[in-house]
Amino acid sequence: MSLEITPKSHWTEITLNEPPRNVLDRELLEALVTALTDLGRGDAPMILLSSRGRHFSTGYSIGDIPEEIFHRDSSVRASHPFEKAMASLINYPSPIVAAVQGDAYGGAVELLACTDLRVAAEGVRLGVPPVRLGLVYSHTGLRRMIRSFGSPLVREMLLTGEAISAERAWNTGFFCRLVQEDQLLATTEGILEGMSHGGPKALRGTRRILNLLEETEVLPDESLKEIARLRHEAWSGEEFVRARDAFINRKPSPFGS
Repeated sequence: MSLEITPKSHWTEITLNEPPRNVLDRELLEALVTALTDLGRGDAPMILLSSRGRHFSTGYSIGDIPEEIFHRDSSVRASHPFEKAMASLINYPSPIVAAVQGDAYGGAVELLACTDLRVAAEGVRLGVPPVRLGLVYSHTGLRRMIRSFGSPLVREMLLTGEAISAERAWNTGFFCRLVQEDQLLATTEGILEGMSHGGPKALRGTRRILNLLEETEVLPDESLKEIARLRHEAWSGEEFVRARDAFINRKPSPFGS
């Protein structure tokens, strides 16, 4: 089972359950979309998003990065389970709090950026390394990361491809708490318990307005077409093929040597 769904007193816990890496494959993403859709149709409880294993999630499998999310056609991109999962997180009615026990990479960092509050265990690392694979990340994901980390740190993460510590992410506000691992669940549940004293409709209305403010598209059509072109050219180009094959075969990066 790729997800565990556990109702609690004032919230529901959704746990990524494909350890040790919790890869964001189609099965897990589709299960997440289904879970959020079903919960949203009902009472829409607050969500605690957690994960089992060494990693929170390592993002996509490098050997199975789909063309759809790099497609020039925005409707094709939006139809992929990853984009549907991000939309389901953003559009879910009630607040979502993430407990991050392990490292997160690539799309998993964007997934966390779609939650409202994030609590991390000390020692966690975050990385978004698409340039090391010869790829260009989506503008929607970059926007979400910029508002969560701040532009200077996102530029460092994306342009160098290097992971950062949970402490650096906490200093920017990406994580609202940084705790010892054995305090992670209690701290996260304490935040949810505190939020449960707010009016449910007020919590939902506030979350909706915040997401509308942050998610509103402002780029002109020509810019969106250019972004789509750059991303698709990267996915279909030689750099990605060389970097992907090197990673799968555990060889050094083909760049800069």
